Amino acid sequence: MKRTRIRIFYPADPVGVVPGGIDTFLRGLIKWAPADLDFSLVGMTTDPVARPVGQWTRCRTGDREFDFHPVVAVGDAGGRGRVPLSVRFSLATWRMLDALRTDFDIFDFHRPEPSLLFREDQRPKNAYFHQDPKIVQLEQSDNLWKHLPALYKRVERAAMYGFSSAWCVRESGVQTLRERYPSIAGRVNFIPTWVDAEIFHPVASDVREALRRQFAQAHGIDVQAQWIISVGRLDTQKDPMLMLEAFSRLRRQGRRVAWLAVGDGVLRPEIERGITSAGLGGKVHLLGLRPPAEIAQWLCASDVYALTSAYEGMPMALLEAMGCGLPAAVTDVGEVRRVVQAGVNGAVAVSRDADGYTQALTQVLDGASTLGGRPALAAVEPFQPAKVLAGVYDNYRLLGQAIALVRETARKNHVADAPERLRRSVVGVPIDLLDRPGASRRIVAWAMARESRTM
Repeated sequence: MKRTRIRIFYPADPVGVVPGGIDTFLRGLIKWAPADLDFSLVGMTTDPVARPVGQWTRCRTGDREFDFHPVVAVGDAGGRGRVPLSVRFSLATWRMLDALRTDFDIFDFHRPEPSLLFREDQRPKNAYFHQDPKIVQLEQSDNLWKHLPALYKRVERAAMYGFSSAWCVRESGVQTLRERYPSIAGRVNFIPTWVDAEIFHPVASDVREALRRQFAQAHGIDVQAQWIISVGRLDTQKDPMLMLEAFSRLRRQGRRVAWLAVGDGVLRPEIERGITSAGLGGKVHLLGLRPPAEIAQWLCASDVYALTSAYEGMPMALLEAMGCGLPAAVTDVGEVRRVVQAGVNGAVAVSRDADGYTQALTQVLDGASTLGGRPALAAVEPFQPAKVLAGVYDNYRLLGQAIALVRETARKNHVADAPERLRRSVVGVPIDLLDRPGASRRIVAWAMARESRTM
């Protein structure tokens, strides 16, 4: 079986507890890969003891193993340091290039910046854009490139022309990239996200009730209330302050509701102050970071999923919630309308403000018994990993064909190094003496060493 080896470069720790859809995306990309595709990841570590910086560690997600090489350590996965993680990651990768550039066939990038470290490397480069690139320029964006938009465009342009293929999780993002780079528009395609049904699925009613009692007792949650749950980073993109305002209005209206916020981030102190000032202590529960299996339990125990984002791609947390049977109240962002149908399995806010979102949340709370369950599950059924990722995996195979052929030729010819040189001088010019097999072995050895030569 011909094997294709893909190396991902992104500051992720798929076996750690890290907020954010990209880590979930990478976990699934590796987990559901066919046997002929081998992944390795250059990322970050949230556990330097188990996964040390600067060392290759064998890790597992699902039934798949992969090699993991962290280049930086992150103590608080939900926080933000003085130096942006993307900058730390790129600098650390540059310092460790020699250990990171061997034994794979295809580069895989989830931000454009790290690809510039490998501009001279001729191996195929595949890229994913997890947002419409236009979002970078928006004032509400939490991407620091918004302060240097002209420089970002130069970085993006330099990276794009080096990509053999690119994917975006927003249709509008595909259009943006095709318009910006028409000469390579054919290399850019749309990919939706997916839900891992092995983890995120409904549970029997007795199991659900047992989970509610367990969580209510452990965290002081009103078990008789309707539980509204959100999952995601506490930052400007996810806009938890909008959710706090809508929730406060529901409480003032006399509704018996509780808000369960799974995740962490830079806005947590502001949210805590808002909870105190609004007198919502004991009604809002900031649950922090949780592993996927535990998030699934919290979803199954809840009544309604809330998404208040200012911008999105195709949020995986939304698919995971609906995969557990929850109806959803969402702001009209990204690709949410692919799965949320007003009056069928949820509601889409008519405006992204407290009035519009409170109205949407009220509609879903009132109709939770009919909007949840089967209608929610039906909406995410098309977004199973095997269906979504089939084209991506085929693309890896296509990109890896040429290099796989070189490796197979080298194996058959038992090539490790170029054969010893036998030279003679002809009219003062040194000439290598080679027979046909020797010439073939030398060419393959140069190719294996990624050397550019003339023969």
